[in-house]
Amino acid sequence: MRETLRQLVVLQRVDDELAGVKLEAEGLPARCEAAEAERSASQAALEEAGEALKARELEQRGLESELADAEELIRHLEGQTSQVKTNAAYHVLLAEIEAAKQAKDGLEERILETMEVVSEHRDALTTAEEKARATGSRVDEELARIESRVTELAKDRDRLGAARDQAADLLDPDARSRYERVVERRRPGVAIISKEVCSGCRVGIPPQDFVELLSATSILQCRTCKRVLVHRDMLGSGS
Repeated sequence: MRETLRQLVVLQRVDDELAGVKLEAEGLPARCEAAEAERSASQAALEEAGEALKARELEQRGLESELADAEELIRHLEGQTSQVKTNAAYHVLLAEIEAAKQAKDGLEERILETMEVVSEHRDALTTAEEKARATGSRVDEELARIESRVTELAKDRDRLGAARDQAADLLDPDARSRYERVVERRRPGVAIISKEVCSGCRVGIPPQDFVELLSATSILQCRTCKRVLVHRDMLGSGS
């Protein structure tokens, strides 16, 4: 019976490993999605920076076009000064020229301000490009690791599946049936204990059950959680 108990522990450990492999495998798609989401976010930031720069450059070109029109207007007005016939008309023309020059000065000031903003957006775009490249490389590496891990986990699953079949085949039908009924409802199916308390549900084990457990003459289950009880001392000795 001691050997049966030890084999139940072996089966439980294989099942634990299989559960870990399954859990990790189930989490890999989420890791892929998170990596791709990070890539998408960096690309979105890059596109946003590019659009912001285009908008400011377009604004600058518009202002430069207005400035060219203002300069052309000034030249046109100044060209009319020699054609003015009266003093009143001359003063009106001078006022128009002055207004055009003030508008020109305002445009030049706005262009300088816009150029500074454009420069800032160019820097922001450069930063976004660098971040996008770094993120892309990091995501590619992460996806490669995940792909490699998928292959490794598939091999682990096959290896552990074979080990489980082997461990289960070594058990007598009654022991195997008891264990399988437990793990259908809860894990672990085996509670390894050293004191009079079930390590699975933390409920005390009656003294008479504990004495029987130490004798290792039969398979004993916790009266509360139904886990198979194995005393730690049983794992290091033969029968």
